[in-house]
Amino acid sequence: MPRPVAQRADLSAAWKRLYGLWKESFYVKVGYSRELIARTLEKHTRPVVCWSGGKDSTVLLHLVREQLPDVDVIFNDPLVDLPETYSYVEKMANAWNLNLHITKPERGQDFWSLGRTYGWPIFGKSVASNVERAQRTGNIRKQLTDMERQLAMSGICISCRCSDLLRTKPGMHMEKKLCCDLKIVGLRADESRARVRLWADHGEYFYTRRHFSYREGIWKLNPIARWLEEDIWSYHRINNIPPCQLYEMGHKRNGCWACAMGIRNGHLKRLSDSHPELFSELLVESPMGSALMQARDFWLGKRPKSRYRKSTRRAVLNTYHEAFTKAWRRGD
Repeated sequence: MPRPVAQRADLSAAWKRLYGLWKESFYVKVGYSRELIARTLEKHTRPVVCWSGGKDSTVLLHLVREQLPDVDVIFNDPLVDLPETYSYVEKMANAWNLNLHITKPERGQDFWSLGRTYGWPIFGKSVASNVERAQRTGNIRKQLTDMERQLAMSGICISCRCSDLLRTKPGMHMEKKLCCDLKIVGLRADESRARVRLWADHGEYFYTRRHFSYREGIWKLNPIARWLEEDIWSYHRINNIPPCQLYEMGHKRNGCWACAMGIRNGHLKRLSDSHPELFSELLVESPMGSALMQARDFWLGKRPKSRYRKSTRRAVLNTYHEAFTKAWRRGD
């Protein structure tokens, strides 16, 4: 999200305040979130909850349904979520009798088509976005990190467009169809610096321009921004909310099984452990396989090739992750 000059808060002060808020007790955080939700719902007539089936958004959904049981719920299905996510969404939708709306990508905009067109989601959203822009425009800006400059000149086609086109855009269309005037999301500030900036600039309740539109906007509410991961698990336990099975299988979050945004943090290693057949399909059989091999060679300091035979990809199945678990790291 762009940071207008008038809204750019002092990040050092924001970090200091957040550290204080993170130290508050679990019950203080829950009380604050419940009060914030109640206060905000009074101002709107058609709120929706964005639910991914993950641990955070499930807590958010439970908090909102305490006060508005029939709230509209949107699940954006990118068609490449892990099987356990689909099972969990169906299970909880039936158990809680959710007013659930499921979106799908537009025809011709499936994950594999988008990857061929724009590039593949590898190395993280910020890196992929910066590299794609540099490759598309030919402008290697001085603001890029050394790693981003090298990636931009490496020939590896990476992009984060899929996130917008598989989830954000279909979700926006559903929000408009429902005449939604409030979008409730579950984003914890402790998960990334970008989310700290979002909280510092806008707080938990703010008005923002919609994606894919320069004229329309929407109110957003983020009631669990101040929570820590331990608070999320405490809420699950105290309220007897079963989490998605993926967390028991070693995953830190749910999401697209084909996504390699978290490649440096072991996401594909977790996929190979929990779903070896999907990992094999991704690396060996899918059109993304060559890009993943290029990423591996780039990380090892080798010159990426333009293509890799399936036999070559299959040969590194069991050793693929060694390249991303070295003690050294390329500059961020």
